Amino acid sequence: MTPVLTVYAGSSLTGADCERLATTAAGSGVELRFRPAIKRGDLLHAPMATGWQDRVLILDGHFGQDMAVSVAEVRAYLNWGAYLAGASSMGALRAVECYPLGMVGHGWVVQQYRKGRIDADSDVALLMAPDTSEALTIPLVNVRWLLSRLSAQGLITQAGKALAIAAALHYRNRLPQILAARFADGLPPDAARVLSGYLEPEVLPTWDRKRLDGVEATEFEIRALSAGLAEVS
Repeated sequence: MTPVLTVYAGSSLTGADCERLATTAAGSGVELRFRPAIKRGDLLHAPMATGWQDRVLILDGHFGQDMAVSVAEVRAYLNWGAYLAGASSMGALRAVECYPLGMVGHGWVVQQYRKGRIDADSDVALLMAPDTSEALTIPLVNVRWLLSRLSAQGLITQAGKALAIAAALHYRNRLPQILAARFADGLPPDAARVLSGYLEPEVLPTWDRKRLDGVEATEFEIRALSAGLAEVS
């Protein structure tokens, strides 16, 4: 019986990511099923993932008190003996909250929340195109990761100020061009110039931490299912 990995994804994975991951899964003997960003009630109709045979991974989800997948739903799903993992966005939030219940968390974003370095749900929020689920704005968690890398490499010395500038923008307004303009107004020219280069459309995916976590989490779950399949073959 072919193991199945169901992934709830929206903006955290690109179309190219999904195609490549599907190819990887097929080559590993795993069926990969993508579902839209999870919303309230979806988990109650999700496959009964048993761990070695089937798994469910949440990356993206709807926000809002009436729309977000609830902790109660996660608890009920896990109480059925199912396997559930999360990363990137809503999946990361629920993975941290529901770790004591048995939900698995993957990636840098999960670790930042788990260690208390980030505590606001809004850090992973962004504005999406309704027809394509493409990210239109930059979530603050991605800015945090980029600034930590640039600071560690000695490429920027104004990381704290740059983060404050980005955090002052509502997530719906954190468009690349607006962020670049705010950096230009509030940072020394050298720092603004470095950051503006990372805001070019072709460069954005390379430091999209939510995307990187989503890809890595999906690859991990594919490998785990493939290893389980080998053990029972």
